[in-house]
Amino acid sequence: MPRLFILLSILTILATQLSPSIIFAQPNSPTTVPSCDLCGWCNPLINPKPADWDKCQACIKTPHGYWTVFGCLSTEYTGATFVKSILQIIFGMAGGAAFLAILYGSATVLTSSGNPEKVNAGKDIITSSIMGILIIVFAVFILRVVGFDILKIPGFG
Repeated sequence: MPRLFILLSILTILATQLSPSIIFAQPNSPTTVPSCDLCGWCNPLINPKPADWDKCQACIKTPHGYWTVFGCLSTEYTGATFVKSILQIIFGMAGGAAFLAILYGSATVLTSSGNPEKVNAGKDIITSSIMGILIIVFAVFILRVVGFDILKIPGFG
């Protein structure tokens, strides 16, 4: 009896291990047509068009246009429009940071509870932030005057 049990166990193990396994997964069939376009609109029949899809299409159809999260960047060999795009991003972020600093300084003054040290600290933050915004505005103005009007560098106009 033990020999028969061992023999049946071995035959059962061999039969299950050597028999072809049935897979019920969906077969992998690569498509020749991409499911998403260059601007990220996937499956246009089902999904709505992204909000910035038209701007992206206009950007990538121009020569040297490259669509990013920040908008259309140019990869022209002269680099003038690329530098202009980067400067716009940097100045925009600096202006946003200065605005947030003004809000922080205002909150410091409002929550100072009459403490003169906190009031002065908040006023200093607000003053420094306004000076920063003025420096940013004048830096853009000086770049345009010197870069475009005086030196005639393309892309600064």
